[in-house]
Amino acid sequence: MVSATDNSGMPGVSVVVKGTTNGASTDANGNFSLEAGNTDVLVVTFIGYVAQEVTVGDRSTINVSLREDAQTLNEVVVTGYGELRASDVPSAQTTIGAKAIERTVNTTVEQAIQGRAPGVYVTQNTGAPGGGISVNIRGINSINGSNEPLYVIDGVQVQGSTSTSGVNPLASLNPTDIESMDILQGPSATAIYGSRGTNGVVLITTKRGKAGDVRVNYSYLTSVQTPPKELEVMNLREYAQMFNEYKALAGGAIREDFLDPSLLGEGTNWQRELFNNAPMNKHQLNLSGGSESTRFYLSGEYLDQQGVAVGSGFDRASVRLNLDSKARKWLTLGANLNFAQTNEQISTTQFDIINNAIQLSPAIPVRNLDGTFGGGERRLNPDGSPDDAEQFTPANPIGLANIITNDMVRRRILGGLNATVNLAEGLEFRTSFNADYGTGAGTNFQPTYTFGFQRNIIARLDIRNETNTYWNWNQMLQYAKQFGKHSLTVMATHESQESTWQNTTLGRRGFNTNEVIDINAGEQNASQTTGGGQGDWAMESYLGRINYNFGDRYIIQGAFRADGSANFGPENRWGYFPSISAAWRVSEEPFFAVPVVSDLRLRFETGLTGNQGAGGNIYARLNPYPTPWGSGFLAANYPNPNFKWEETLTNNFGINLGLFENRVQLEADYYIKKTDNVIVRSSLPWYMGSTGNGSVQAPLVNFGALQNKGWSASLNTINMDKGDFKWESNLNISHFKAEVTQLYTESSIVARNAPDWYIQPLWSQRTVVGESPWFFYGFIEEGIFQTVEEVQASARPADSQGKPFPVGQNSVWVGDVKFRDLNGDGIINELDMTKIGSPWPKYFGGFTNDFSYKGFNLSVLLTGTFGNDVYNYVRFRNSNPNNINVGQNMFREARDYARVNTEGVLENPGTNVPRLSGGDVNKNFARHTSKYVEDGSFVRIKNISLNYNVPTTLLAKTRFVKGARVGVSAQNLYTFTKYTGYDPEVGSYVGPNIGNDNAPIGVDTGRYPITPIYSFNFGIDF
Repeated sequence: MVSATDNSGMPGVSVVVKGTTNGASTDANGNFSLEAGNTDVLVVTFIGYVAQEVTVGDRSTINVSLREDAQTLNEVVVTGYGELRASDVPSAQTTIGAKAIERTVNTTVEQAIQGRAPGVYVTQNTGAPGGGISVNIRGINSINGSNEPLYVIDGVQVQGSTSTSGVNPLASLNPTDIESMDILQGPSATAIYGSRGTNGVVLITTKRGKAGDVRVNYSYLTSVQTPPKELEVMNLREYAQMFNEYKALAGGAIREDFLDPSLLGEGTNWQRELFNNAPMNKHQLNLSGGSESTRFYLSGEYLDQQGVAVGSGFDRASVRLNLDSKARKWLTLGANLNFAQTNEQISTTQFDIINNAIQLSPAIPVRNLDGTFGGGERRLNPDGSPDDAEQFTPANPIGLANIITNDMVRRRILGGLNATVNLAEGLEFRTSFNADYGTGAGTNFQPTYTFGFQRNIIARLDIRNETNTYWNWNQMLQYAKQFGKHSLTVMATHESQESTWQNTTLGRRGFNTNEVIDINAGEQNASQTTGGGQGDWAMESYLGRINYNFGDRYIIQGAFRADGSANFGPENRWGYFPSISAAWRVSEEPFFAVPVVSDLRLRFETGLTGNQGAGGNIYARLNPYPTPWGSGFLAANYPNPNFKWEETLTNNFGINLGLFENRVQLEADYYIKKTDNVIVRSSLPWYMGSTGNGSVQAPLVNFGALQNKGWSASLNTINMDKGDFKWESNLNISHFKAEVTQLYTESSIVARNAPDWYIQPLWSQRTVVGESPWFFYGFIEEGIFQTVEEVQASARPADSQGKPFPVGQNSVWVGDVKFRDLNGDGIINELDMTKIGSPWPKYFGGFTNDFSYKGFNLSVLLTGTFGNDVYNYVRFRNSNPNNINVGQNMFREARDYARVNTEGVLENPGTNVPRLSGGDVNKNFARHTSKYVEDGSFVRIKNISLNYNVPTTLLAKTRFVKGARVGVSAQNLYTFTKYTGYDPEVGSYVGPNIGNDNAPIGVDTGRYPITPIYSFNFGIDF
């Protein structure tokens, strides 16, 4: 039994002798065995393919080629708490199948969504192995809360999240185990999940066993990941030349080895030392099969991915077991269990290794002659004076990445049990219990080291242990009845769920040796630190749903859910989330006679979803605090007993159009989402104790209102289907725009500020009425002052008395930055700051083309975003020509700094780089400006894969090999972009020293880039 599309064997095809119950299912290679007479007729069926009837005759071997049926393909899709025929789905929903998932190299499941689902904006926050990914469905739904969707994995609900550590909560899930991902976007589909579905829902269904012989499959993937393009920093000759120029202007002795830069070589290329080719290997073994009454699927996986940057890596080992049993005619049992362990090395992202590699001087070697790691050194000038400039250089990044241990090991058990009882015809009761248990152990050891000036004289070890639990118990009663042209399904459900978390931290200093990484080896003194925390969350829910279908023409679905959350006080505990949707299949009407139109469906839906925020906000939590009389307690936050649900009302209008027997299929949606009672952490003045030692955190409050408008469209076409050749395409494009409509505060501003001691100067993203949340906030740069007259006629910074600084070489001068005076007061200060960019795209999408010929399949996937901005902080940080005085390297563009003679004449008027100046009175490099806001638009060749299924005729002589396939692929092959950094796909911040609440969005602070991956794979069926 083979597919007419690619001539590959098809497992699970049903073959039954017509008019009898005598039948069989095909194995993994499409083979079957069945006793039948010469006059018998075999009925061959498989969902999504045209059924065939074949007369046996005098043949002992029968070959059947099944053709895809465009009208019934993906006939049954998973919806919230049930299944529906695709033609009966009245809500906006996208399905991604196993074949599409397997065509790309995915270390985590979210990577398979990018470019394949309209309305879903996916960004990799970090290119580090196993790193975090942001998935945003239909715009921005919350200002301070999470915008990540809910993932439901075989009934286990997992809340998506992002973290500045770069850790991915879904990294434990093996993408190869997935049968399908159904992305619920419309309000009638998401409202059934109530307060957990406001950001969209991703239903993940893993593979199940099929009746028949035991199928054994082994597959192997090996990949080479290549380094990113190098950013243009100065080599040693250029560095020495600029160093000499600075000394000539500012005064001081020139280094003896820099006297003639032309004699020098390239020096150390720190980017080339940091980034290298890195391997990735994956082994997968599956066993599946069973009888008609009991079926199983068992899989094991081991993935080992080394990072292209030194100090990064990820490996995962996982085992999955899925069971289904028809224990009685009236009883069906099911179970699914997944165990996984992941190990992540995150030194590269957590110790600013990439930025260090850009900034470190090419005059410093990776290793000294004695084998120790190099660093900045004190040097003697020709006149005998000391030169200590290199004391300000960063530490050797290769040395740090090699000696620091920063690992996170996680173990996770995820699974559930379910039972379905058929009480009567059409009436069934289903109960399920699902759980998620995870542990994590983090080890961060910073040993003593001496890299020249840069040294760490006291070793420190910090360990972290965490435990997370979640359980969900669901009871569902469902009645389905077909009477005439009427179809009715009624469902009622009760659900309870609870989650707990606990973590402990311990740190010690003063280790006598770097060789023993054990907490007991550290000194037990006042420097020892301990900490931890715990929390819980619970919710009880009641929900009901009615589906009505008349003649496959009129489809109505209504649902209502009530959630009671422990996050709220008694008066606000319950949230109520109704929804209704309707679809009219115009093409099924007797009066509709348009031969070219095979399907026309109009849809409307409206629904309410919610967000309950974080727990514990109605109370003033107590934290331990040292006092002169021993440990005491201090309120951690201001309580808010009136804290209540954030609510989102969504209206959705949709159309499905099929042409030419569904060879052309268009699906389009337009939506309006209005969020009220937006949850935001309040801002309190300092005199209320909200800052400083012993401060009390401001409360979470219901702060304002937000509106999202957007649309998405998907076009599926069968461009050619002749003989053995088939060409299919999918094009999807989406747009959303979020706007804050109300803020209930006097200032009407919500600021997201990164600490200025880490991102200097203070980085701020703001939310105000009339704009999208979290736009970039800074100054508008209008170029470089060209003449003295221009400086005199322009606004300038002011002194402490409010008077503009004078014009002069040691003050504001030609070659300084000209900032726009927005309020026209003649002074440049914080009142001239404004919106300078937005991290959100105007459009995003994907384009897939699949070509198949006999056993070959070629797939090409393009992804892209358009209209979003990226703040290139790496460029801001490394374009300051004055950094040459502190021994730091920088971008080549800094060499073109403004050269001004003593008369105030600019000798290179085309430059946009400010002059060298010791005092920087004008704050040329102390303000974030529009100059470093770059277009983040890109089109990426995400994946090209070529696979070949070995014909069964070539394997017929083997006794144990029933199928084989080989393939090659290239991922992230090339990116078309104007962005000047490593990679334009910049999401939420990943790195040290910044929490999730104030993490920058769309700011490149030295992000670990996404790089090309070249792979070879093969699979064997036994």
